[in-house]
Amino acid sequence: MNFCLPYHFNTPLIVSFFHASLLWAAILILPYNVGAQVNGELMPIEFENSAEYRWLQKEVLDSRLLDDMSEPGNWTLTGTGDLTFQKNSGPDGMNTLRVEMEMFSDQPAPTTRRLSSVNLVRKIPGENWNSFNRISMWIRPDVKGFPMLPLQIVLHNDGEVKVPDAYYREGIHYVTLQNKKWQKVVWEITPTERDKVTSLEFGYWVNKMLAAPDDRISFEMGQIELQRVEPDHYKGWDVAPGKISYSHTGYQVGASKSALASDLSANNFQLIRLDNNALPELVLDAPIETVTTKLGEYQLMDFSEVRKSGTYIIQAGNTRTQPFKIDEDVWRGTIWKTLNFFYGQRCGYKIPGSHDVCHTDWMATQGNKKIVMNGGWHDAGDLSQGMINTGEATYSMFALAEKLQKRKYDPELLERVLDEAKWGLHWILKVRFEGGFRIGFASNNLWTNGIIGDEDDRTREALNNPNVNYIAASAAAIASRVLKHIDPQLAAKSLRIAEDDWQYAINGTAGPETWSTPAYSTTPLELAGIGILASIELYKASGKKKYADKATELGQIIVDSQQKRFVGPEFPLAGFFYTGPDKEDHFYQFHHGNDQAPILAMAKLVSTFPFHENWMDWYAVIALYSEYQKTSSQITEPYGVLPAYVYHESDYIHFPEQAARHQASREGFRDQVLQGLPMGDGYYLRKFPVWFSRRGNYGVLLSQAKALAIAAHTRRNLDAANLAQKQAQWIVGRNPFASSTMYGEGYDWSQIYSVSSGDFVGSLPVGMKSYDITDVPYWPPQNMYVYKEVWTHSTSRWLWLMEELSGPAIVEGRVTPSSAHQVEIEEKATGRTLTIDVDNDGSFRSFIPEGEYLARAHDKQTSFTALTGSRSQLDLRKNHSLDFTLEKETTEKGAVTIKLTATGEGTHTFTLRSDNLDVNQPEKELTLTSNNGSSIEWNAQILSADAPWVAVVIPNGNISLRKEVVGSFIRNE
Repeated sequence: MNFCLPYHFNTPLIVSFFHASLLWAAILILPYNVGAQVNGELMPIEFENSAEYRWLQKEVLDSRLLDDMSEPGNWTLTGTGDLTFQKNSGPDGMNTLRVEMEMFSDQPAPTTRRLSSVNLVRKIPGENWNSFNRISMWIRPDVKGFPMLPLQIVLHNDGEVKVPDAYYREGIHYVTLQNKKWQKVVWEITPTERDKVTSLEFGYWVNKMLAAPDDRISFEMGQIELQRVEPDHYKGWDVAPGKISYSHTGYQVGASKSALASDLSANNFQLIRLDNNALPELVLDAPIETVTTKLGEYQLMDFSEVRKSGTYIIQAGNTRTQPFKIDEDVWRGTIWKTLNFFYGQRCGYKIPGSHDVCHTDWMATQGNKKIVMNGGWHDAGDLSQGMINTGEATYSMFALAEKLQKRKYDPELLERVLDEAKWGLHWILKVRFEGGFRIGFASNNLWTNGIIGDEDDRTREALNNPNVNYIAASAAAIASRVLKHIDPQLAAKSLRIAEDDWQYAINGTAGPETWSTPAYSTTPLELAGIGILASIELYKASGKKKYADKATELGQIIVDSQQKRFVGPEFPLAGFFYTGPDKEDHFYQFHHGNDQAPILAMAKLVSTFPFHENWMDWYAVIALYSEYQKTSSQITEPYGVLPAYVYHESDYIHFPEQAARHQASREGFRDQVLQGLPMGDGYYLRKFPVWFSRRGNYGVLLSQAKALAIAAHTRRNLDAANLAQKQAQWIVGRNPFASSTMYGEGYDWSQIYSVSSGDFVGSLPVGMKSYDITDVPYWPPQNMYVYKEVWTHSTSRWLWLMEELSGPAIVEGRVTPSSAHQVEIEEKATGRTLTIDVDNDGSFRSFIPEGEYLARAHDKQTSFTALTGSRSQLDLRKNHSLDFTLEKETTEKGAVTIKLTATGEGTHTFTLRSDNLDVNQPEKELTLTSNNGSSIEWNAQILSADAPWVAVVIPNGNISLRKEVVGSFIRNE
C-alpha cells in the first residue's frame, strides 16, 4: 500500500512535532520503487497520486441535477448501436442508460469510416451554465477484446463564443475508463465558454474494422450533475493558488535547487528531510525571497546549498509539498518509467493488460514486394509507426546504454535499456527494401485481426528519403558498437545495413525531390546535423575515412546557418539558426522538434576531430548557441524554461498557407509573432512556438534541452547544465500549474490522450501549449489531442536528454605513487570536502556530485568542473600538475586582452584558438615552479564588433584540459 501526504495541511508544522509524533513512519512510504518488468508486467498506476484522485476529493460548493436518466426523450443515439434505459441499475440505485455497440466481424460497418460508431446526444435548451464549472457523471464500460474504452465528451455552446472552437480542441474531453467498474467522472469546464449550452455529446468509435466473434463493447451512464468547485489553475505564468511549484521528481545533489510560489503568507520556508526509519529532520530554515522578473512577482525558495541525499518536503506556513528526492541520480526512476512506456507501446508483442501480438497484417510495400511491418513501437495515442520515431528512440536508448557501459555504472538499468533498444533495432533491420526504401511514417488507428487478405489490412508504400536513411544508419551504427562484444552477429548485421542506409542517404541528397516526400520533410540545417551524426557513428564503428570526410564536409552547412551577429537592439541575441546557409528563413518548429541536431553534430565533430582545421568554427557554434539559450531564458525567469524561437515580423511572408491541414494562415502567424517579446528592429522572441491546430511544445523544448545539455558538457559550463536541469524540472512540476505532466511520475499528473493502448506509466504528452494567439502557458483539465496526446517523440526526447542529465559525475586520475594516499576534493561553492583513496599504482576514481571543485594531493592541486554524467580526468603527478584560470578585458575600441594565470611545475605550451578574434601570437610558453603562479597575456582585436567572440586555451596540446572565455564588444551609444 502507498500513502501520500494531504495536498494541504491546515496547521503549520511545529518543530517540536518532529520528536513528538510517530505518524510520519506510516505516511512516508514513497512511490519511488522502480525496476524491470517482472514477467512482462507493466508498472502499476498509483491513482492516489493523480489529479483525477484530487479532483474527486474536491468539496462541491453547489450542484444541480442535469439528468437522472428518467426521461428517455431527452436523449438521441445515432450510429451503429442500441440505446436502452434501465431503472435502479446503477450505484445507489440510480437510473441508467445503456449503449450497446453493434460489432462487425465479417464485413466493415456501413459507416463513412467503415467502423462501428455511435453519437449519444443530450439536448440542452440554450442554458447558461456560468454559475457551474464542473460536470459530474457515473459511467461503467463493459468491453472484451480491447484494452479499454475511451469516451469522447463534447460540450456545445452557441453563445458569444462558439464551442467547440475552430480547431475542434476546446470543449472536448476524453476519458479512459476502467473495465466493468462504475466510476465517477468529473470534468472541470472553467476554461470553456458556456453561456448558451445547446447539447452534451458522447461519442465512441470501435477501432477494429473486423472484430473477433466474442468481442463486445457497451457502456452505461447514470446521473449527470452540474457542480461548482474551486477551479484548478489552468492559464498564465503565476503559480497556482495555494501551491508550491517544485520538481516532483527532485533535484540533482550538485545542481541548483529552488521552488516557487505566488501567494504564500509565510516569511520563511523549511526544508525537512524524511527517512522511513527516522524522525523528520529540519535541514534548512531560510527566508522566502521576493523576486520581480519580466513575468511578474514571485516568491523564491532556494535550497541549492543542501547537498545531502534523501527525501524532503518544503513547508511554508500552512502550505507543504509532497515528498521529493535530492539525489546524485535523481532522474533514474524516470528512465525506468520511460522504458515502461516503450514496453507498453511495443507493436507485434503481447502486452499483458493491453493487447496481444498485433498488426501481423500491416505491410510495407514497394511495388509487388511486401514486408509485415509490425514491431518497433506504436507512435502515439493512435497506433502509427515509422522509422523516424522508432529510429530516434532506438538511437537514444543505445546512446544511453553506451554511456552506462563506459561508466561501468548501474548494470541493472543497462540490461533493461539494451533489451528495449534491441526491440527497436530489430524493426529497423527488418522493415527495409533495397535502394533505400523505408517507412518513414505510417498512420494507423486500428487494431487489426491479423488475417492477411481481408478488408482491415493496412499497407504503406516505402519511400526513399535521405533523412529517414540517415536516422536508420545512426541507430544501427551505434548499435553495432554497443553490441560488438555482447552480440557480435547482430552487431555485424547492424553495421552492414547502416553502411547501406548511409549510402542511400548520400545518393538521395543528390535528388532534392526526395527531401520533401510526405511526412519526412526536413531543412538543410536538420539534414546536415542528422547526416553528420550518421557519418560519425559509422566512422567510429568502421574507421573508414569516407565517413569522416562527409561529416566534416556537412559541418560547414551548420556553421553557415547560424546567426553570428546580434539582432534586436532592445534585447540583443545571436547564436540561433536559419534553415540553411542562405539564411532566408529563420529555423523554427511547432510540433516535432529537431533543435538538437546541429548542436549534437557539432559536439560529435569537436570530440572526434580535435585537431581539424575547422575545430574552432564548430566549437564556436556550440558556445554561441548555449549563450543564446542562457540569455533568452531570462525572459521566463524564475522558471528559466527555454523560449521557443526568434521570429521576425516579416516571417509570415514566407509562411506557406496550410489552412487545409492545420487551419493556419499567414495573418494568424504574424498575430502570434507580435505577441512575443519585442527585441527591436522587427524581431520578437516567443516563449512558445507559433502554431495552429497542432500544439504542444515538448518535442521542441526537450530537443532544445538536449542541445543545451550537450553544449554544457562540451563547454564544461555549470550554468548551462543547471539550466538544462530546469527544463526537466518544468515537465515534472516546477511549472505554473505545480503539476507533473509525465504520467505516473510525481504528483497531480492526469490522464493523457491514449485512446488505443491505454494509460502507461512513463508516458509524456505532446506538451504544454499556449492560449489562443497569446504567449502564456495553457494546461486545462480537459484531455484532448494533440497537446495532451501521448507521443513517442516527446518521450524518447526525454530519454535522450537523460543521457546528459542522469547519473553522478566521475572524477578519476593519477598521482605519483607513494606521494599521496588520498586525494582531497573541495567544492568551491560550499567548502564541502571529500576524500578519495589512492590505489597502489597511483590511480583514483570516485563518483561525485555536479559542481566546481579544487583537487589536492600532497602539494599538487588543480581545479575542475564536474557535470552530471560527465568524466573528469586529473593529473596530479609530480612535474605534471597544472592549473590555470582565464580572465578577459575589452576596451571601447574592441581590443581584447586574455590573461592566463597558471600554477604547477615545468614548462607548458598554451595554444589559443579563437572565433571572431584576430590574435597575433596564438601559441605561448610558460615555465612554472611549484606553488608560484605565473601569467601570460594574449592581445587580440574583435573582427566583427556586432558579434560575440569565443576563445579556447589548450595546454600542451591536450584538448581535454581546455578552458574557454567568451565575450562581446559593448558599444557606447
